[in-house]
Amino acid sequence: MSKRGLHWRWVLFGVAVMVGLHVVAYYALTRQLVGMVDDEPVVAFGTAVGVSLGIFFVGGLLVGRLSPGRTIQEPAVAGVFGLVMVVALQLLVGMINIFGLLLGAPFSFAMSYLGGWVGEKWQTSSEHQAGR
Repeated sequence: MSKRGLHWRWVLFGVAVMVGLHVVAYYALTRQLVGMVDDEPVVAFGTAVGVSLGIFFVGGLLVGRLSPGRTIQEPAVAGVFGLVMVVALQLLVGMINIFGLLLGAPFSFAMSYLGGWVGEKWQTSSEHQAGR
């Protein structure tokens, strides 16, 4: 990890990406998932969880790749704050999902952390190739 400390600007960027992508996914997938819930609830749940975890990974990846220096702290912290914001937005639209917060926190942290780690590796390999 970097000795530079946590840069909140990159945490906020990560939260904005993660929450923004969740809002887009909500509007893009709600009709399809609502239609599936009665017929195939496991598929609907798996799709929603998979999309959400993918969003946390992509958000972490972008922060890890774009933030200067070597740190994966920002994507992981952004994942947790992003989950809190997503759950708050769900509550605003009438989706009471406390289990999503309790069970989702470690997974959103892990996927954001993994995305940040991959983004850092991507950044390092790009810098290494540019230095040749």
